[in-house]
Amino acid sequence: MSSRLITHWAEHDSAVQEILERSPSRLLIFDEDLSALKLERPERIAALSRLLSCEQASKQLTIVVQKAEFVRQYSPRLMALLAVHAPVLTIIHAPPHLEALTDSLLIADGKHALVRFHRDHARCRQIIDDVEECQPYAKRFDEILGEGGDRLSAITLGL
Repeated sequence: MSSRLITHWAEHDSAVQEILERSPSRLLIFDEDLSALKLERPERIAALSRLLSCEQASKQLTIVVQKAEFVRQYSPRLMALLAVHAPVLTIIHAPPHLEALTDSLLIADGKHALVRFHRDHARCRQIIDDVEECQPYAKRFDEILGEGGDRLSAITLGL
């Protein structure tokens, strides 16, 4: 069980990858637009693919974003995963009244987390193997998710 404060973007990037690797069945993400998490990197898409392809019945990847256009336009690999794994991968565009939130959450299996305190800064807390310390952040994610929002679809509708 450990927790550490991170203040540099390079450390943040390493911590994101570590949390993704430590997520065997359930990953929860709340972020402005996913740009700082760099989920389009091949190694991160591979980690997400492993999670979504695992044999566990309880596997889940839930993402809540405040700005869905960035995801639609600049995350083709993530959208491709959504097309294949839609039942267990959900991407939700948060309702407008949540735009004032400035933090970011990355929670793996309820016991590992990366909590960025403000979306414009690298300052964050990395939590490894501590259910008790992750619990308030998981509750916050559930509250955000409970506010509703629109699900993104990998299918483009139109003429």
